[in-house]
Amino acid sequence: MKVTILGCGEAFDDLLPNTSVLVEAAGRTILCDCGYSVPRQLWSYGADPDAIYISHPHADHYFGLPAVLGRMWESGREKPLTVISQPAVLDQIKDILEYGYRGLAARFRFPIEWRAARVGEVDGIEWNFAETMHSAPNLAVRMSAGGKTFCYSGDGMFTDRSRALFAGADLLVHEAYFFDESPVHADIGRLLEMAEAEGVRQLALVHVQRGLRREPGRILDAIAGWAVSMPEPLAMYVL
Repeated sequence: MKVTILGCGEAFDDLLPNTSVLVEAAGRTILCDCGYSVPRQLWSYGADPDAIYISHPHADHYFGLPAVLGRMWESGREKPLTVISQPAVLDQIKDILEYGYRGLAARFRFPIEWRAARVGEVDGIEWNFAETMHSAPNLAVRMSAGGKTFCYSGDGMFTDRSRALFAGADLLVHEAYFFDESPVHADIGRLLEMAEAEGVRQLALVHVQRGLRREPGRILDAIAGWAVSMPEPLAMYVL
């Protein structure tokens, strides 16, 4: 399993692309979240996803989809694409695609399966989900294949269910907005404690508040001695 951090920025970061992760496992390529500044990262990397997972309906997590799907069409794509999310979010994705490029979806030469997020094995990957605490309904995801496990939080403070989802993960990519406690974002101190308690082998901090990210001394001091990183765009993890 290979995991590439396409973007690690928060919603309004002017230097870093929105948080987005590419997972390659079991012969499949899965894009996790696709905000408005992600398409260029995806195209530069050269990936052609088999599936796209959207954690929640905020612009920095799904407004890049019209451009990505439009370029797939323009490039002559014919192989199927699966889009996975909460049912209400799937409806919103269809809406923004129509608002962005009216009538284009009807011209796609590739079939799209709009799949509601549900537990189960698909194409050799075991999927599991759990809600976090965020200002919009958000599902963290766990993918397991070939004896390795990757987890991605989307946005939000972890819950009892999501921390159980993350238990024993080989890699957890989790939003870590700030040190102050918040009802809608994970704070770094409690996140570190949770990851250690749940036996997470590697923790990657993303979606860090832009001011804190640019003066990272406090974070670097906090994570010293932990199996924790604060990746740059295009950082890669091989599990």
